[in-house]
Amino acid sequence: MALVWTAPLAVMDRLQEVKAKYHSNLESVSIVVELSDAQPFKNNRLNLGNIRKFSAANKIWQKGDFDFCITLVGEVWKEILKNDQCDALLDLHLTRIEPVCEPQVVVENKKRIVCKDDYGRIILTEEQKLDKNGNPRWRIVPIDLGVLSQNVRRYGFWFDDLVEFRSIITEVQAISPKAE
Repeated sequence: MALVWTAPLAVMDRLQEVKAKYHSNLESVSIVVELSDAQPFKNNRLNLGNIRKFSAANKIWQKGDFDFCITLVGEVWKEILKNDQCDALLDLHLTRIEPVCEPQVVVENKKRIVCKDDYGRIILTEEQKLDKNGNPRWRIVPIDLGVLSQNVRRYGFWFDDLVEFRSIITEVQAISPKAE
């Protein structure tokens, strides 16, 4: 098991800068960063670390009142990534935090029916769900194309896997007929 330790204040300051710049919706969310001595590469891919949500039980034992914890690989942070890439990595994890929203409902025959789109996905409103104490609810989404596209819009193709993905897209565009 990898050893972890609280990130230096300079890392927390950078997190706050990225959060203020691009994630104003997370203003009320408290996040701590820890560093790990985990391997910098997993299966020959850059280890991007992870993010986890603190449960009520976790909050009993932690020293601060944090909602989320971002774990970064110390060697990746200190020796592999450059300055802008470090900000991009923090942004990637912040982008994964989303509000849990109320579903859109209609009432038919005195029954509340949750609305779904053509694919069967629940249609959500802009209203954020609250927990039993009245606090906004948040969730972590996986690193998917939606998360990556937001991150790339802000920081470009900042690590090898993204650069490779970009070249594949360019290659496919060159050989595929244009969509009408």
